[in-house]
Amino acid sequence: MSGAFSPVDGCRWADLDSRAKILGTMGGALAISAAPTLAALGLQLVAAGAVVAGSRLSLRWVLQRCALVTPFAAMMAAFLAFERAPDYAPSLLVLGKAYGSVLLLGILVASTPVPELVAGLQRLRVPAVLVVTASFTYRYAQLLEQEWGRMDRARLSRSGRTPRQVAWGPRLAALFVRSWDRGERVAAAMTARGFTGRLPVGPAQALRAGDYAFAAGLLLLVLPLFFG
Repeated sequence: MSGAFSPVDGCRWADLDSRAKILGTMGGALAISAAPTLAALGLQLVAAGAVVAGSRLSLRWVLQRCALVTPFAAMMAAFLAFERAPDYAPSLLVLGKAYGSVLLLGILVASTPVPELVAGLQRLRVPAVLVVTASFTYRYAQLLEQEWGRMDRARLSRSGRTPRQVAWGPRLAALFVRSWDRGERVAAAMTARGFTGRLPVGPAQALRAGDYAFAAGLLLLVLPLFFG
């Protein structure tokens, strides 16, 4: 589970400041989502594809991220195709916007560890409650994964039964109880260490020329909207 949030080794944009990556990828994704025509969307996808190609991410990684959004995008595209046939432009717009946005946001995930992402959001003055909620969601996803692994090892050591021979209801209930108990211990430990509702971050470094260039390049995806 947590591996889905891990940065990819060798990604070219890993050294950039997280603030530049957040602004660039989020702005680019919003620009793609606002594309009014296929012509404007096509220009944006070409530019986004060039950024993805320059990131040195493998084709397999790219296709896996596209597969995540395929069921939802395909369902909406099929609905529009039936509703507005023979005009299939709305369906193509939905597919292009979905894949383009996922690829840009995938660059952010592939090149930025979660602690850097959280620090960047705080330095951009995103409301603390949103930052803390996102950070805790990631942390407790790992907690659930760890507890599930412990339960699996305990089950194998006691019975040796395969997962197909185990009742899933009691197993999920036990996972909920164990995770809730561990979550309370984590919260108590954080309070004891002086947690005040904001995550501590170090001093911000000055943005470099490469950071500005990356963010500005992705924000240029807004330009096709004025000519579409």
